[in-house]
Amino acid sequence: MTDLNKTFEDYKIIGSESKSWYIGQPGTSDNSFAVTWSPGALVLYGEKGNITLIMAGFNSYEKAKKWLSECSLDDFKGAVAHALPENLDYFYEALKFWGENQHFK
Repeated sequence: MTDLNKTFEDYKIIGSESKSWYIGQPGTSDNSFAVTWSPGALVLYGEKGNITLIMAGFNSYEKAKKWLSECSLDDFKGAVAHALPENLDYFYEALKFWGENQHFK
């Protein structure tokens, strides 16, 4: 058995809650994006790239939404889990939109 196989020997797939939405203008995919929340993380992905935010405060959907509706750009930068993208302002505004608006199904 290789070391890699040994690493995963006792692992199990454990279910976890998550929610995902698509946001955009009806009839076009221009500047559209999807947001996925799972406990501790938010991911935004679309035409303009991808960004992942990691924060203990995202342990519930409601807390993540509240934080996004109130966060400053500096707070937002501090939650980004990788190098800051050039179009950070787009991601910030897109996720604030998600945090401030109701979801329609």
